[in-house]
Amino acid sequence: MPSVARELPRDQPRYTMAELRVIRRDVILYARSFPPGFERNQHRQLALSLRTLFENKGWLDIHTVEDSGG
Repeated sequence: MPSVARELPRDQPRYTMAELRVIRRDVILYARSFPPGFERNQHRQLALSLRTLFENKGWLDIHTVEDSGG
């Protein structure tokens, strides 16, 4: 039986790695639409946080599904 801490509620979405990469890319592109300053930095920080999560195998195991290959 899987650990309770490793289970997501049923209404939480799960993503493929390709979808997560697109989300990160979109956040970076959106950040570039702002002039340098606080708001731009906040969006860049979000993209950096996503990159850090992508390196965390435990987080990926919980929040991703295998690519269908198509």
